[in-house]
Amino acid sequence: MNKTLLIIEPDRTIRNLHRKLFGDSFEIITTNDLQEGLGVLKENSIDGVILDFEFIADENFSVIQEIKSSKEQPALIITGQTTAHELLKCIRTGADDFIEKPFMDLNILKTSVEKALEQHVRKVQESTDSQDDDQKISEANHLVGQSKQILELKRLIYKVAPLDATVLILGETGTGKEVVARMIHNVSSRKDYNFLAVHCGGIPDTLLESTLFGHEKGSFTGAYKTHKGYFEVANKGTIFLDEIGDTTQSFQVKLLRVLQDKQFRRIGGTETLTTSARIIAATNRNLKKEVEEGKFREDLYYRLNVITLRISPLRERPDDIPLLIRYFLQIYSKKHNHLGIYLKPETIEILQRQPWRGNVRELENVIERLVALSETDWIGPSELPEEYLNPPEATSSDKLPLLPYAEAKERFEKEYVTKLLNMTNGNVSKAAKLAGMPRQNLHIKIKKHHLKRNTDKENQSDKKSSYALAE
Repeated sequence: MNKTLLIIEPDRTIRNLHRKLFGDSFEIITTNDLQEGLGVLKENSIDGVILDFEFIADENFSVIQEIKSSKEQPALIITGQTTAHELLKCIRTGADDFIEKPFMDLNILKTSVEKALEQHVRKVQESTDSQDDDQKISEANHLVGQSKQILELKRLIYKVAPLDATVLILGETGTGKEVVARMIHNVSSRKDYNFLAVHCGGIPDTLLESTLFGHEKGSFTGAYKTHKGYFEVANKGTIFLDEIGDTTQSFQVKLLRVLQDKQFRRIGGTETLTTSARIIAATNRNLKKEVEEGKFREDLYYRLNVITLRISPLRERPDDIPLLIRYFLQIYSKKHNHLGIYLKPETIEILQRQPWRGNVRELENVIERLVALSETDWIGPSELPEEYLNPPEATSSDKLPLLPYAEAKERFEKEYVTKLLNMTNGNVSKAAKLAGMPRQNLHIKIKKHHLKRNTDKENQSDKKSSYALAE
């Protein structure tokens, strides 16, 4: 029997869109009236609700609690446009997800709703003897966040997943490169086959080659039996090579052959084997620079760099931090047998101001520590580790006011272009070369920000030019 999905949406066109999108998977009930929708909840078994934020406006957040406290405790997905403060309040009050309108990608909308419903069904069906929490954590394979960067990344993941192409994931340590790789695998046609991950950094070549290519019995000391490597075991699955930039050039030559010909040999073997595995690689290094310095093979770089995905560091998307906090609180509250652990708003604000050099992984560790050691339901600033209460001396950029992302980006671009032009004495060609962008693109930015050359007599006598923002 299909699960039941209740749509409370004022726009008839969007109600019809939901019917078309979910009609094959769910029993659909739609209404444009909130009170009618709440009546449906009381009289029927509803597994999931999609609610437009319009019905919550004017601080009507009690609606969320009313929906979540109904007899089936349905999954609740809110759609619409809202401020960061209102979004945070929705999540804190009990919403399972928030999807911004207009919908950028219907696949993301469909997947988010289906995932929320799956989690709801799992909660209803699970017994008191639940799965091991560590296993649940390892199985977490979706990106948490609603920032523009994360939404765009999700869109690209769904676009590249069906393609049989090598993917290179770029991002700082702790941003979630393996999470992205697993997402690509899980929404691709290879999802029913193996996903195998290997961290290439700091592993001796022999061990790395044995892991990936396998080895024959007696091929080296300790090789007591024949061992099949990942390329053989993966079959039609996916192999994730994390920190590929840390490998030696000797290993890179052997990996290149696999990428070119899909062929390899076990260590000590003579038989040529083939693999159908898809390769996803990741690194926190600038591989292009590594190639220029002769530290990474150029031919391998171009083989890996077929499709590139970049994960933004956490400091570039502070609006995702409250969502990540809630996500980690749920996980570690269960792991450490706590119920109803929350962070006070001022605690969240402090965490949003941190530079997060370790990115999402660092935030996750902080939340687990807070949950494990907390003796209260509401965690205040005093319970934060000292280094987060007394962060290092801020840089000039850290001292800037926390602006909306679009406004902060505009401000940075203006200052950046101005500095470039002043450094190069107004030479647009040199400035464009320094910025690594086409000359015409820099001209567009100069015009966009109304930059003009200062022509005072002092500058003319020095044969120098300076740029400033036009009034």
